[in-house]
Amino acid sequence: MGKSSSGYSHYESPDRFKGGPLPVAFARELAAALAPEGIPAGDVFRLTGLPIPVAEQTVADLVNVYDVQASAGNGVVVHDEQAVAQLAFPPGYLARLTSANPRDLKIISVKGDSMLPTLADDDVVMLDISKRDLSYDGLFVIRDGGDALLVKRIGRASQRGFVTIISDNRNVYPSVEKSLQDIEVVGRVIWRGGKV
Repeated sequence: MGKSSSGYSHYESPDRFKGGPLPVAFARELAAALAPEGIPAGDVFRLTGLPIPVAEQTVADLVNVYDVQASAGNGVVVHDEQAVAQLAFPPGYLARLTSANPRDLKIISVKGDSMLPTLADDDVVMLDISKRDLSYDGLFVIRDGGDALLVKRIGRASQRGFVTIISDNRNVYPSVEKSLQDIEVVGRVIWRGGKV
């Protein structure tokens, strides 16, 4: 926020601040600092005791977009994982979608046809990288030996310590069982977007 700790603590000190309304300028700085934690700016501006400015009512939730492709096919090798943009969502949308910390959400693209009709080539998916437990069925992005990223449906396997890696386009891509030790989970797919 660009403030010293004593300058900030003034607003949390009952003796000095007396719990009065926050100054608008301070609320704006505080809202910007708390946005990466998923706290809506409108919640902070309520502490001013004034009507929430329109600009603060419409602050979008932002999720980083990475220049990474997960294969819905036989695997894409990833060499560079850098955020290249942010995708904006309506205020409060992410909170209705997930309870995850916004820092744990990543958007990447999908290449290939193995997950048709669920995911198509050039769709984008949002991952929650805090969800890596494969004991629950669902769509996950995994590394299957090395740098290759795959987006696949994960299901139960016939033997303990294994999972079934399932492609929704089953006529072309058969399911396979893999040991949990051979799989690195990147995150669970919680949202998709694509062309119509």
